[in-house]
Amino acid sequence: MASAMLQTVLIGRPVNAKPAVFHSNTARRVTVFARERPMIYYPNSEPPAHLDGSTPGDFGFDPLRLATTKPRFEWFKEGEITNARWAMLAVAGILFTEFFNIAQPWWDLTNKALLPPAFLLLGGITIFATAEQARFKNYQKHGGGESGFLNSVPFDPLSLRNEDTQEKEIKNGRLAMVAFVGFASQAAVQGKGPIACLQYHLADPFHRNIFTSKVGNEFAVALVAISFWPLLIEATKNTQGHDKVKV
Repeated sequence: MASAMLQTVLIGRPVNAKPAVFHSNTARRVTVFARERPMIYYPNSEPPAHLDGSTPGDFGFDPLRLATTKPRFEWFKEGEITNARWAMLAVAGILFTEFFNIAQPWWDLTNKALLPPAFLLLGGITIFATAEQARFKNYQKHGGGESGFLNSVPFDPLSLRNEDTQEKEIKNGRLAMVAFVGFASQAAVQGKGPIACLQYHLADPFHRNIFTSKVGNEFAVALVAISFWPLLIEATKNTQGHDKVKV
């Protein structure tokens, strides 16, 4: 059991199969067969019925039940992989430009920009609008979760697409989305890029960290609030008299 859990965490390979059910507004049921996931994001709990482990990166995390129907599931799946890919590009670009001191700081288009800011802004809007229009047409035609590029669905020019690479892509994409939020927060609070902030922190870790910054109190309150989530789950287990509850 332990080896199966470790195998699934590291490479996301299927273990067994079981039916999963999506509920729709018309009371229809769509049944699919998917791998049985031996673990989810919260230990000793049960995932929602619509998260059966068939999707790469599915660890049963949908506490707000945003994707309980198949159309909504496909829509959020499409959105997650799209934003994950943009985040990976953004994080790599921010680190690359700061490391080589190109057009710094990264959030200021007017500072040593390689091209005129107006051109960058209009060009970016045009490129994004074209790409998003094509992606939405692909979504309507092929369904969600592939997030192709222009007329290429799925986008896999090197033929690397398999369950293992899909699992790695969404995991790295989620990490990149969290990293980008961190980069933006550092820029707003410290006025520095991620590498400069890391150097600043390592110079005096105990006195230069998020708790000693100007948002330290707000972060501490948020951290305490998040810490109550496991307590709420455990309290639900005790009140319902079950060892496992849906999370």
